[in-house]
Amino acid sequence: MKVEIFSDIACPFCYIGTRQFAEALDGVDGGDEVEVAWRSFQLDPAAPRRAEGDLFDHLSRKFGISRDEALAMNDRVIAMGHEAGVEFDFESARAVNTFDAHRMLRLAAAEGLDGRLADAFFEAYFTGSSDLSDPDQLARMASEAGVDPGRAAEVAAGEEFATEVRGDQELAGMLGITGVPTFVFDRSTAVTGAQPVELMRRAIGQAIATST
Repeated sequence: MKVEIFSDIACPFCYIGTRQFAEALDGVDGGDEVEVAWRSFQLDPAAPRRAEGDLFDHLSRKFGISRDEALAMNDRVIAMGHEAGVEFDFESARAVNTFDAHRMLRLAAAEGLDGRLADAFFEAYFTGSSDLSDPDQLARMASEAGVDPGRAAEVAAGEEFATEVRGDQELAGMLGITGVPTFVFDRSTAVTGAQPVELMRRAIGQAIATST
């Protein structure tokens, strides 16, 4: 069975949901035989390479809400993150355009390292520990995840995999995906959102049973 994960590095629910998916997959019979493919999905393709101010300023502008409302919204996300073992530091986080990070994930996928690198990108984005708008830092993080350093530097400095990233976005539209994370099982069924581990485990088990 193949699971395609449509997600964006800038989505906190994707961070939580993919962590919960990984935990669920580990607890399913036959889970080690499931092929997992990460698909690019940009929530805000028109976002600047690096937004002015902090993440709360960015959310205020994007959604037309006050800074206090943005703070309250993220308080709820932080609570969800704690339950999933995910730590957010929104005060240090900075909003960036995630297109280049998605290109780097496409390179990592060729070596089966996209899941590991995606998790590192999520942590960097939501703690501000690395600047994902900086090509050098993208290349460094990719090499730390096991990607060949020379290839990582080439991809970071150019436009390689841009077509594939845009193709994933088009594929999401064809599949009717409007929100992330979305987990697509063999292009037949899907689960959307940061679902509890037990619910996701049941969905994976049912999909495996259907595919055999």
